[in-house]
Amino acid sequence: MLIGFFLLWIILCGNVTWEILVFDLIVTCAVFWFTCRFCYWSVERERTFLRLFLPGLRYIGLLIIDFKDQARPMLVKVHVPLRTNIAKMTLANSITLTPGTITVENRNTDFVVHCFNPAFSEGMDTSVLVDALLKMEAIAGHGKEAE
Repeated sequence: MLIGFFLLWIILCGNVTWEILVFDLIVTCAVFWFTCRFCYWSVERERTFLRLFLPGLRYIGLLIIDFKDQARPMLVKVHVPLRTNIAKMTLANSITLTPGTITVENRNTDFVVHCFNPAFSEGMDTSVLVDALLKMEAIAGHGKEAE
């Protein structure tokens, strides 16, 4: 945090002179002391943070690389055999609750779904959720059996 305060002050100042660096060091130490005294921070926590900083940056880099390798976002058109708006809304929200997918648009009998990976779109139109909603529509008298 001490280094962060120091760098933040330099960034906010815009230019660097010896006077600004000395003043920055004094103010940074004062703010760090205040943080340790009143915000339950400590020098030991600072040391732990500094020990974890580079491994943390490495972890974030690995996460970004992994994300980039798996990410193939695309819009997928999914046929929806449901008839009622409440059933369609329920299915759209269920799709959106699934990690990596967002229902973007309802086009009467089709949904447009944004998928993080094309594999996430497989089986959306024939899932157990669609079957359960079709049965609920039939019970309510709105399904295919009701005609």
